[in-house]
Amino acid sequence: MQIEYRAPRNITELNDSIFCSMCAFDWNKGGFSDDHFFSRILKLDPWYDLNNTRACFVDGQVASVVVIFERPMRIGSSVVRMGGLGSVGTHPDHRKKGYSSQVLLDTADYLESAGFDLSLLFTGLNRHYAKAGWVTYPVTLRSIDLSNWAQPDLAAETTDLSIETCDYGTDLPILVEIYNQFNKSRTGTTVRNQVYWKNQPEWRGQDPTLFWVAKQNGQIVAYLKGGEKEILEIGRRLNPPNGVQVLDQLMVHFLQNRIAANQEQIQVNDCAEIRQLFDRLGLESSIRETTHFMFRITNFRSLLEKICPMLEYRLHVSELADWKGKIRLRYELDTQTLTISDGRIKVGSGTDSPTIDLSLSQLQVLQLIFGELDDSTLVDNPVLSILFPPDQLLHWSPDNF
Repeated sequence: MQIEYRAPRNITELNDSIFCSMCAFDWNKGGFSDDHFFSRILKLDPWYDLNNTRACFVDGQVASVVVIFERPMRIGSSVVRMGGLGSVGTHPDHRKKGYSSQVLLDTADYLESAGFDLSLLFTGLNRHYAKAGWVTYPVTLRSIDLSNWAQPDLAAETTDLSIETCDYGTDLPILVEIYNQFNKSRTGTTVRNQVYWKNQPEWRGQDPTLFWVAKQNGQIVAYLKGGEKEILEIGRRLNPPNGVQVLDQLMVHFLQNRIAANQEQIQVNDCAEIRQLFDRLGLESSIRETTHFMFRITNFRSLLEKICPMLEYRLHVSELADWKGKIRLRYELDTQTLTISDGRIKVGSGTDSPTIDLSLSQLQVLQLIFGELDDSTLVDNPVLSILFPPDQLLHWSPDNF
């Protein structure tokens, strides 16, 4: 028996790999289909690369598969190369033989050699991916209780406002503009290109009756993508003087729609704008922590090098602009050192005499970089609080893979 771990070499092998993904969701009776979700999300992806499909071949036949979806991801004002894992599946004839675990290890090696900085996946099988080096990253979600909400009347606040169903084809250029402005330095968000925006509805379903835009004087100033039980994404222009009130009305419009549909609970990302919006609208909410996010650092040095310009700027505008020294960052899989001198930061592989020596877990390193590390180390070393100030990871669910 010959076993290989590699990318498909032709369209036939690719389609067989996609079929393995289908099998993972018990969709195998009809055989492969080009019209299936797993076909569309892969073949319409603007960053599609045949090598980003990693598979186990047993005697030339696909037994198990993992697909890497390349996504440029923001970390503050920086952009890193992130590989999202999805479409994971094993053919029914080859399950419980360890092939999926081996494909994950091959995928981890490929992500590093191909120059990805980070990898992200969503799962409920955390132990399976932890064996290959992915770590669970806790993310907070917020739930709204609509059962006793005293609905406000906001109509008089912005009389020139109209809320309309989004006309995707016509409104797309403005949606792109608003999204880019609203998420310009928002850690965790995807840098979407034009092809991505155009093709996304082909694989990521969106109820058109729950996708609204708010217009002032005929111009779109905000949008909201809604689901049956959740707010998927929001965005607004940052320059209108009453932009906050516009988003309030758009939110009220959505929630009233959900109340009319007898929905009592709505889930949404727990970001600052959402919390402030809830406070203004008098909405009661609760938070819960989800463990479905898993990250893996695939190239620590490259990741740090890409955020260096942002770190240099933060240092430059701080009270410690003249700080000099070496910060060694260590975790289970790697060690890198930030050498700071004359306002410049260089990344190197270790030093014998660091000014600050941080020994962290991979999760803590990620939280440090994302601005979510709650650790006394930052307080004890003020320069770390300047380089890695409080921030929040935010991933809009329409960007799931």
